[in-house]
Amino acid sequence: MLLSRKTNYPRKHYPHKQQGLVMLMVVGVVVLMITLLALMLEDQHQLIRQVSNQRVSEQSLHYSQGLEAWAMRVLHDDANRQVDHGDEKWALMGRPELEADEEQDDSFSLDPTLRLGSEEDEEESTIDFGIDTLEVTIDDLQGRYNLNNLISGQKDVAPPQDQRRIFLNLLQVLEIGEFEEDRQDLYSALVDWLDENDTNTAGLGRGAESNDYKIKSTPYFAGDQPLSSIGELKYVQGFTREIIRKLRPFVSILPIQGAKLNLNSVPPEVLASLNQGPVVDISPVQGFLARKQDPGFLGFQVGDIQAANTAINGVSPGNGFIANMLQVNSQFFQINSKVTLGDYQVCSRTIVLRQSANPDTLSKQSISVLSREQDTVCKLTEEQQTTNAESEAQESATDEDIR
Repeated sequence: MLLSRKTNYPRKHYPHKQQGLVMLMVVGVVVLMITLLALMLEDQHQLIRQVSNQRVSEQSLHYSQGLEAWAMRVLHDDANRQVDHGDEKWALMGRPELEADEEQDDSFSLDPTLRLGSEEDEEESTIDFGIDTLEVTIDDLQGRYNLNNLISGQKDVAPPQDQRRIFLNLLQVLEIGEFEEDRQDLYSALVDWLDENDTNTAGLGRGAESNDYKIKSTPYFAGDQPLSSIGELKYVQGFTREIIRKLRPFVSILPIQGAKLNLNSVPPEVLASLNQGPVVDISPVQGFLARKQDPGFLGFQVGDIQAANTAINGVSPGNGFIANMLQVNSQFFQINSKVTLGDYQVCSRTIVLRQSANPDTLSKQSISVLSREQDTVCKLTEEQQTTNAESEAQESATDEDIR
Protein backbone atom coordinates (compact mmCIF):
# COMPACT_ATOMS: atom_id res chain seq x y z
CA MET A 1 0.00 0.00 0.00
CA LEU A 2 1.39 3.23 -1.10
CA LEU A 3 1.03 6.26 1.11
CA SER A 4 0.48 9.60 -0.60
CA ARG A 5 2.32 12.57 0.77
CA LYS A 6 1.04 16.10 0.47
CA THR A 7 3.58 18.41 -0.93
CA ASN A 8 3.50 22.13 0.11
CA TYR A 9 4.53 24.24 -2.79
CA PRO A 10 5.77 27.80 -2.07
CA ARG A 11 3.09 30.57 -2.63
CA LYS A 12 3.75 32.74 -5.59
CA HIS A 13 3.76 36.55 -5.11
CA TYR A 14 2.63 39.10 -7.73
CA PRO A 15 4.46 42.34 -6.91
CA HIS A 16 3.27 44.04 -10.11
CA LYS A 17 -0.38 43.89 -8.94
CA GLN A 18 0.49 45.56 -5.63
CA GLN A 19 2.36 48.31 -7.40
CA GLY A 20 -0.68 48.96 -9.63
CA LEU A 21 -2.93 49.30 -6.59
CA VAL A 22 -0.58 51.78 -4.96
CA MET A 23 -0.37 53.77 -8.15
CA LEU A 24 -4.19 53.86 -8.37
CA MET A 25 -4.44 55.18 -4.81
CA VAL A 26 -1.84 57.86 -5.51
CA VAL A 27 -3.68 58.97 -8.62
CA GLY A 28 -6.96 59.12 -6.67
CA VAL A 29 -5.38 61.25 -3.95
CA VAL A 30 -3.88 63.60 -6.53
CA VAL A 31 -7.22 63.95 -8.31
CA LEU A 32 -8.94 64.65 -5.00
CA MET A 33 -6.36 67.29 -4.09
CA ILE A 34 -6.67 68.94 -7.49
CA THR A 35 -10.49 68.97 -7.18
CA LEU A 36 -10.33 70.52 -3.71
CA LEU A 37 -7.84 73.10 -4.94
CA ALA A 38 -10.06 73.98 -7.91
CA LEU A 39 -13.05 74.41 -5.59
CA MET A 40 -11.01 76.61 -3.26
CA LEU A 41 -9.84 78.74 -6.18
CA GLU A 42 -13.42 79.03 -7.49
CA ASP A 43 -14.68 80.14 -4.07
CA GLN A 44 -11.86 82.64 -3.82
CA HIS A 45 -12.62 83.93 -7.31
CA GLN A 46 -16.31 84.37 -6.46
CA LEU A 47 -15.39 86.16 -3.24
CA ILE A 48 -13.10 88.51 -5.12
CA ARG A 49 -15.84 89.19 -7.69
CA GLN A 50 -18.38 89.85 -4.95
CA VAL A 51 -16.07 92.29 -3.19
CA SER A 52 -15.23 93.96 -6.49
CA ASN A 53 -18.90 94.27 -7.48
CA GLN A 54 -19.76 95.68 -4.08
CA ARG A 55 -16.96 98.22 -4.36
CA VAL A 56 -18.06 99.26 -7.87
CA SER A 57 -21.68 99.42 -6.73
CA GLU A 58 -20.83 101.69 -3.82
CA GLN A 59 -18.62 103.82 -6.04
CA SER A 60 -21.40 104.15 -8.62
CA LEU A 61 -23.84 105.11 -5.88
CA HIS A 62 -21.56 107.91 -4.72
CA TYR A 63 -21.15 109.21 -8.27
CA SER A 64 -24.91 109.05 -8.77
CA GLN A 65 -25.51 110.98 -5.55
CA GLY A 66 -22.99 113.57 -6.69
CA LEU A 67 -24.74 114.02 -10.02
CA GLU A 68 -28.08 114.35 -8.24
CA ALA A 69 -26.70 116.98 -5.86
CA TRP A 70 -25.22 118.90 -8.79
CA ALA A 71 -28.53 118.86 -10.67
CA MET A 72 -30.43 120.00 -7.59
CA ARG A 73 -27.99 122.87 -7.21
CA VAL A 74 -28.61 123.93 -10.81
CA LEU A 75 -32.36 123.86 -10.18
CA HIS A 76 -31.91 125.84 -6.99
CA ASP A 77 -29.80 128.51 -8.69
CA ASP A 78 -32.49 129.19 -11.29
CA ALA A 79 -33.32 132.77 -10.31
CA ASN A 80 -36.39 133.12 -12.52
CA ARG A 81 -38.88 130.54 -11.34
CA GLN A 82 -41.83 132.37 -12.82
CA VAL A 83 -41.01 131.03 -16.30
CA ASP A 84 -39.35 127.64 -16.95
CA HIS A 85 -38.45 126.78 -20.54
CA GLY A 86 -36.20 124.46 -22.50
CA ASP A 87 -33.32 126.89 -23.02
CA GLU A 88 -32.49 127.29 -19.35
CA LYS A 89 -29.40 125.73 -17.83
CA TRP A 90 -31.28 122.99 -15.96
CA ALA A 91 -33.06 121.90 -19.16
CA LEU A 92 -29.85 121.77 -21.19
CA MET A 93 -27.93 119.56 -18.77
CA GLY A 94 -26.72 116.47 -20.60
CA ARG A 95 -28.54 117.39 -23.81
CA PRO A 96 -26.69 117.21 -27.15
CA GLU A 97 -27.46 120.87 -27.78
CA LEU A 98 -25.49 121.98 -24.73
CA GLU A 99 -22.11 123.40 -25.64
CA ALA A 100 -19.39 124.33 -23.23
CA ASP A 101 -18.98 128.01 -22.48
CA GLU A 102 -15.52 129.05 -23.66
CA GLU A 103 -15.40 131.79 -21.03
CA GLN A 104 -15.82 129.30 -18.17
CA ASP A 105 -12.75 127.08 -18.44
CA ASP A 106 -12.92 126.22 -14.74
CA SER A 107 -16.49 124.91 -14.83
CA PHE A 108 -17.24 121.32 -13.93
CA SER A 109 -17.25 118.89 -16.83
CA LEU A 110 -18.37 115.30 -17.25
CA ASP A 111 -15.43 114.65 -19.55
CA PRO A 112 -13.20 112.08 -17.76
CA THR A 113 -10.11 113.76 -19.24
CA LEU A 114 -8.82 117.22 -18.42
CA ARG A 115 -6.81 119.25 -20.89
CA LEU A 116 -4.24 121.65 -19.48
CA GLY A 117 -3.27 124.58 -21.60
CA SER A 118 -4.74 126.03 -24.77
CA GLU A 119 -1.83 126.22 -27.18
CA GLU A 120 -1.91 123.81 -30.07
CA ASP A 121 1.70 122.71 -29.69
CA GLU A 122 1.37 121.97 -25.98
CA GLU A 123 1.27 118.33 -25.03
CA GLU A 124 -2.16 117.15 -23.92
CA SER A 125 -2.23 116.03 -20.31
CA THR A 126 -5.03 113.76 -19.16
CA ILE A 127 -6.25 112.44 -15.86
CA ASP A 128 -8.02 109.11 -15.93
CA PHE A 129 -10.75 108.97 -13.29
CA GLY A 130 -11.66 105.40 -14.21
CA ILE A 131 -15.15 106.47 -15.29
CA ASP A 132 -16.50 105.38 -18.65
CA THR A 133 -19.71 107.41 -18.65
CA LEU A 134 -21.41 109.98 -16.44
CA GLU A 135 -24.74 111.29 -17.65
CA VAL A 136 -27.33 113.51 -16.00
CA THR A 137 -30.48 115.13 -17.36
CA ILE A 138 -33.48 116.91 -15.85
CA ASP A 139 -37.04 116.34 -17.09
CA ASP A 140 -39.90 118.74 -16.48
CA LEU A 141 -42.67 116.50 -15.15
CA GLN A 142 -45.28 119.22 -15.58
CA GLY A 143 -44.86 118.92 -19.32
CA ARG A 144 -46.71 115.60 -18.98
CA TYR A 145 -50.28 114.86 -17.95
CA ASN A 146 -50.61 113.86 -14.29
CA LEU A 147 -52.75 110.71 -14.10
CA ASN A 148 -53.70 111.50 -10.52
CA ASN A 149 -55.66 114.46 -11.93
CA LEU A 150 -58.44 112.05 -12.88
CA ILE A 151 -59.88 112.22 -9.37
CA SER A 152 -59.08 115.89 -8.78
CA GLY A 153 -61.64 117.88 -6.86
CA GLN A 154 -59.76 121.16 -6.62
CA LYS A 155 -61.64 124.29 -7.61
CA ASP A 156 -58.79 126.07 -9.38
CA VAL A 157 -58.25 123.30 -11.96
CA ALA A 158 -60.37 121.51 -14.53
CA PRO A 159 -63.10 119.35 -12.93
CA PRO A 160 -63.12 115.53 -13.18
CA GLN A 161 -65.32 115.47 -16.30
CA ASP A 162 -62.78 117.65 -18.13
CA GLN A 163 -59.90 115.51 -16.83
CA ARG A 164 -61.73 112.51 -18.27
CA ARG A 165 -61.91 114.21 -21.68
CA ILE A 166 -58.18 115.02 -21.56
CA PHE A 167 -57.28 111.41 -20.81
CA LEU A 168 -59.54 110.01 -23.53
CA ASN A 169 -58.14 112.50 -26.04
CA LEU A 170 -54.59 111.53 -25.12
CA LEU A 171 -55.41 107.85 -25.65
CA GLN A 172 -56.90 108.73 -29.02
CA VAL A 173 -53.89 110.79 -30.15
CA LEU A 174 -51.51 108.01 -29.09
CA GLU A 175 -53.66 105.45 -30.92
CA ILE A 176 -54.36 103.46 -27.78
CA GLY A 177 -57.61 101.52 -28.07
CA GLU A 178 -59.21 100.68 -31.39
CA PHE A 179 -62.62 102.04 -30.45
CA GLU A 180 -63.95 104.71 -28.11
CA GLU A 181 -65.39 101.95 -25.92
CA ASP A 182 -61.90 100.53 -25.39
CA ARG A 183 -60.64 103.90 -24.19
CA GLN A 184 -63.67 104.28 -21.94
CA ASP A 185 -62.86 100.93 -20.34
CA LEU A 186 -59.29 102.03 -19.63
CA TYR A 187 -60.51 105.27 -18.11
CA SER A 188 -63.07 103.54 -15.88
CA ALA A 189 -60.63 100.91 -14.69
CA LEU A 190 -58.06 103.56 -13.81
CA VAL A 191 -60.58 105.77 -11.96
CA ASP A 192 -61.76 102.74 -9.97
CA TRP A 193 -58.14 102.07 -9.05
CA LEU A 194 -57.68 105.68 -7.90
CA ASP A 195 -60.91 106.40 -6.02
CA GLU A 196 -61.46 105.37 -2.41
CA ASN A 197 -64.78 103.59 -2.86
CA ASP A 198 -65.32 99.98 -3.87
CA THR A 199 -68.05 100.68 -6.42
CA ASN A 200 -67.52 100.24 -10.14
CA THR A 201 -67.71 103.43 -12.17
CA ALA A 202 -71.13 103.42 -13.85
CA GLY A 203 -71.93 104.57 -17.37
CA LEU A 204 -68.33 105.28 -18.40
CA GLY A 205 -67.12 101.87 -19.49
CA ARG A 206 -66.34 98.68 -17.65
CA GLY A 207 -64.55 99.51 -14.43
CA ALA A 208 -62.76 97.17 -12.05
CA GLU A 209 -62.72 97.08 -8.27
CA SER A 210 -61.27 94.67 -5.72
CA ASN A 211 -63.89 91.99 -6.46
CA ASP A 212 -62.64 91.86 -10.07
CA TYR A 213 -58.99 91.51 -9.02
CA LYS A 214 -59.56 88.94 -6.26
CA ILE A 215 -60.76 86.32 -8.74
CA LYS A 216 -57.51 86.32 -10.70
CA SER A 217 -54.99 83.50 -10.45
CA THR A 218 -52.91 85.81 -8.24
CA PRO A 219 -55.55 87.77 -6.31
CA TYR A 220 -54.99 91.30 -5.00
CA PHE A 221 -56.97 94.37 -4.03
CA ALA A 222 -57.53 97.56 -6.00
CA GLY A 223 -55.26 100.44 -5.02
CA ASP A 224 -58.07 102.81 -3.94
CA GLN A 225 -55.54 105.63 -3.69
CA PRO A 226 -53.50 107.86 -6.04
CA LEU A 227 -50.79 106.19 -8.11
CA SER A 228 -47.25 106.20 -6.76
CA SER A 229 -45.44 105.21 -9.97
CA ILE A 230 -46.14 104.51 -13.63
CA GLY A 231 -45.18 100.88 -13.10
CA GLU A 232 -48.26 100.48 -10.92
CA LEU A 233 -50.39 100.68 -14.06
CA LYS A 234 -49.54 97.07 -14.91
CA TYR A 235 -51.88 95.98 -12.11
CA VAL A 236 -54.82 98.01 -13.48
CA GLN A 237 -57.20 96.03 -15.65
CA GLY A 238 -56.65 96.55 -19.39
CA PHE A 239 -53.26 98.29 -19.16
CA THR A 240 -50.84 96.08 -21.07
CA ARG A 241 -47.10 96.59 -21.41
CA GLU A 242 -47.58 98.08 -24.86
CA ILE A 243 -50.09 100.63 -23.56
CA ILE A 244 -47.82 101.62 -20.68
CA ARG A 245 -44.88 101.97 -23.08
CA LYS A 246 -46.87 104.36 -25.27
CA LEU A 247 -48.10 106.40 -22.31
CA ARG A 248 -44.80 106.71 -20.46
CA PRO A 249 -43.33 109.76 -22.33
CA PHE A 250 -46.58 111.73 -22.03
CA VAL A 251 -47.82 111.09 -18.49
CA SER A 252 -46.46 111.63 -15.00
CA ILE A 253 -47.34 110.48 -11.49
CA LEU A 254 -47.29 113.48 -9.15
CA PRO A 255 -48.27 113.43 -5.46
CA ILE A 256 -50.95 116.07 -6.01
CA GLN A 257 -54.29 116.16 -7.75
CA GLY A 258 -54.88 118.97 -10.20
CA ALA A 259 -51.36 119.63 -11.44
CA LYS A 260 -51.31 122.06 -14.36
CA LEU A 261 -49.21 121.75 -17.51
CA ASN A 262 -46.21 123.90 -18.32
CA LEU A 263 -46.82 125.42 -21.74
CA ASN A 264 -43.06 125.60 -22.34
CA SER A 265 -42.46 121.85 -22.02
CA VAL A 266 -45.77 120.24 -23.00
CA PRO A 267 -45.61 118.12 -26.20
CA PRO A 268 -48.21 118.70 -28.95
CA GLU A 269 -49.94 115.37 -28.20
CA VAL A 270 -50.74 116.49 -24.65
CA LEU A 271 -51.57 120.09 -25.55
CA ALA A 272 -54.01 118.93 -28.24
CA SER A 273 -55.79 116.81 -25.62
CA LEU A 274 -56.97 119.96 -23.78
CA ASN A 275 -60.03 120.21 -26.02
CA GLN A 276 -63.57 119.58 -24.89
CA GLY A 277 -64.22 117.31 -27.87
CA PRO A 278 -62.43 114.44 -29.62
CA VAL A 279 -59.19 115.41 -31.37
CA VAL A 280 -59.53 115.92 -35.12
CA ASP A 281 -56.25 117.60 -36.11
CA ILE A 282 -53.26 118.47 -33.92
CA SER A 283 -51.55 120.69 -36.51
CA PRO A 284 -52.84 123.94 -34.90
CA VAL A 285 -50.99 123.23 -31.64
CA GLN A 286 -47.94 122.00 -33.54
CA GLY A 287 -47.80 125.32 -35.34
CA PHE A 288 -48.14 127.21 -32.07
CA LEU A 289 -45.37 125.24 -30.32
CA ALA A 290 -43.11 125.78 -33.35
CA ARG A 291 -42.58 129.31 -32.03
CA LYS A 292 -40.05 127.81 -29.63
CA GLN A 293 -37.68 127.53 -32.61
CA ASP A 294 -37.71 131.31 -33.21
CA PRO A 295 -34.37 133.08 -32.64
CA GLY A 296 -34.19 134.69 -29.23
CA PHE A 297 -37.12 132.72 -27.83
CA LEU A 298 -37.07 132.96 -24.03
CA GLY A 299 -40.10 130.89 -23.21
CA PHE A 300 -43.83 131.39 -23.39
CA GLN A 301 -45.11 134.01 -20.98
CA VAL A 302 -48.41 134.19 -19.12
CA GLY A 303 -49.83 136.32 -21.92
CA ASP A 304 -49.23 133.50 -24.41
CA ILE A 305 -51.70 131.16 -22.68
CA GLN A 306 -54.62 132.77 -24.49
CA ALA A 307 -52.93 132.18 -27.86
CA ALA A 308 -52.36 128.54 -26.84
CA ASN A 309 -56.04 128.16 -26.01
CA THR A 310 -56.93 129.54 -29.44
CA ALA A 311 -54.72 126.88 -31.01
CA ILE A 312 -56.40 124.22 -28.88
CA ASN A 313 -59.78 125.37 -30.21
CA GLY A 314 -58.61 124.51 -33.72
CA VAL A 315 -57.93 120.91 -32.74
CA SER A 316 -61.64 120.07 -32.72
CA PRO A 317 -63.80 122.66 -34.54
CA GLY A 318 -66.98 123.48 -32.67
CA ASN A 319 -65.53 122.56 -29.27
CA GLY A 320 -63.71 124.89 -26.90
CA PHE A 321 -60.58 124.46 -24.83
CA ILE A 322 -60.44 123.13 -21.28
CA ALA A 323 -59.62 126.05 -18.99
CA ASN A 324 -57.32 126.26 -15.95
CA MET A 325 -54.86 123.66 -17.21
CA LEU A 326 -51.90 125.78 -18.39
CA GLN A 327 -49.14 127.72 -16.71
CA VAL A 328 -45.61 128.73 -17.73
CA ASN A 329 -43.52 127.39 -14.86
CA SER A 330 -42.96 124.10 -13.06
CA GLN A 331 -42.41 122.78 -9.58
CA PHE A 332 -41.91 119.03 -10.20
CA PHE A 333 -38.78 117.71 -11.91
CA GLN A 334 -37.13 114.33 -12.44
CA ILE A 335 -33.34 114.02 -12.25
CA ASN A 336 -32.00 111.15 -14.36
CA SER A 337 -28.43 109.98 -13.83
CA LYS A 338 -26.46 107.15 -15.39
CA VAL A 339 -23.05 105.92 -14.23
CA THR A 340 -21.04 103.34 -16.17
CA LEU A 341 -17.94 101.75 -14.63
CA GLY A 342 -16.61 99.04 -16.91
CA ASP A 343 -19.34 96.44 -17.32
CA TYR A 344 -21.30 97.78 -14.36
CA GLN A 345 -24.06 100.29 -14.99
CA VAL A 346 -26.43 101.97 -12.58
CA CYS A 347 -29.24 104.43 -13.25
CA SER A 348 -31.25 106.52 -10.84
CA ARG A 349 -34.40 108.60 -11.16
CA THR A 350 -35.17 111.17 -8.50
CA ILE A 351 -38.36 113.24 -8.38
CA VAL A 352 -37.95 116.58 -6.64
CA LEU A 353 -40.26 119.43 -5.70
CA ARG A 354 -38.97 122.98 -6.19
CA GLN A 355 -41.27 125.66 -4.88
CA SER A 356 -41.69 128.83 -6.91
CA ALA A 357 -40.06 131.66 -5.02
CA ASN A 358 -39.44 135.36 -5.06
CA PRO A 359 -35.81 136.11 -6.03
CA ASP A 360 -35.38 137.99 -2.74
CA THR A 361 -36.02 134.81 -0.76
CA LEU A 362 -34.47 132.38 -3.23
CA SER A 363 -31.59 131.42 -0.95
CA LYS A 364 -34.05 130.31 1.75
CA GLN A 365 -35.95 127.96 -0.54
CA SER A 366 -34.98 124.30 -0.44
CA ILE A 367 -35.65 121.48 -2.91
CA SER A 368 -37.46 118.45 -1.52
CA VAL A 369 -36.80 114.90 -2.69
CA LEU A 370 -40.14 113.14 -3.14
CA SER A 371 -38.96 109.76 -4.39
CA ARG A 372 -35.81 108.06 -5.54
CA GLU A 373 -35.30 104.78 -7.39
CA GLN A 374 -32.08 103.17 -8.48
CA ASP A 375 -31.41 100.09 -10.58
CA THR A 376 -29.29 98.68 -13.36
CA VAL A 377 -32.04 99.04 -15.98
CA CYS A 378 -31.47 102.25 -17.89
CA LYS A 379 -33.60 104.00 -20.48
CA LEU A 380 -33.56 102.16 -23.78
CA THR A 381 -32.58 103.83 -26.99
CA GLU A 382 -35.14 104.20 -29.76
CA GLU A 383 -33.58 101.28 -31.62
CA GLN A 384 -33.77 99.07 -28.53
CA GLN A 385 -37.35 100.13 -27.91
CA THR A 386 -38.25 99.18 -31.47
CA THR A 387 -36.56 95.81 -31.03
CA ASN A 388 -38.35 95.11 -27.77
CA ALA A 389 -41.73 96.28 -29.06
CA GLU A 390 -42.30 93.03 -30.94
CA SER A 391 -41.55 90.86 -27.90
CA GLU A 392 -43.74 93.06 -25.72
CA ALA A 393 -46.58 92.73 -28.22
CA GLN A 394 -46.27 88.94 -28.05
CA GLU A 395 -46.34 89.01 -24.26
CA SER A 396 -49.30 91.39 -24.14
CA ALA A 397 -51.67 88.59 -25.17
CA THR A 398 -50.50 86.53 -22.21
CA ASP A 399 -50.82 89.53 -19.91
CA GLU A 400 -54.37 90.09 -21.12
CA ASP A 401 -55.29 86.49 -20.32
CA ILE A 402 -53.92 86.89 -16.81
CA ARG A 403 -55.89 90.08 -16.31
